[in-house]
Amino acid sequence: MANLPTRRGFLAAAGTGTAASLAGCSQLESITQSDSGSADGPLTVTVMPDQEQLTSYEQDLRQSIENGSITQQQAGQRFQDKQRELTKEAGTAVQDLASANDDVTIEKSSPSYGFFLIDAPPATIIGALQSGDINAIYSSDRYEQFAQRRDLLEQQQAAAGSQQGATNETNESNGSTSDTNESTTDTES
Repeated sequence: MANLPTRRGFLAAAGTGTAASLAGCSQLESITQSDSGSADGPLTVTVMPDQEQLTSYEQDLRQSIENGSITQQQAGQRFQDKQRELTKEAGTAVQDLASANDDVTIEKSSPSYGFFLIDAPPATIIGALQSGDINAIYSSDRYEQFAQRRDLLEQQQAAAGSQQGATNETNESNGSTSDTNESTTDTES
């Protein structure tokens, strides 16, 4: 049993070159050389939305802006909403992986932002990376960094929404009208 590689060793040996080139990144190398996190503990994995669908939606929004049917601000909010929707769809692959394998556990997740803290055998993680179900692998401490960025983004969006609401109220009291764009945020843990 002492000859079995640790998760970190296995990832370094089996997947650094191949998986990193498939993913277009070198995240595996940073995991194998990092002293943070445990060798046999969970890892943070990320997913990306379907880029073709997102690009097509962006083109449709640009056309709508040019036609004058929506404002740039409305288009920006719709784009963010669509990006989260597609990211959440991409995250179903990670959730399906956990459902299909008893040895895969999702410890924390933020599906609409595309990051998960999972505990799984190295071969399963490499397989998911090679198949495109996940697009990057990070050490476990990166999950909290991603969560902090998510929380900050949501706070900024809430503040911008409050500021927009105050501007609209001021405009309405002055007799002018403008469209409001309410946004909702979902906090995931």
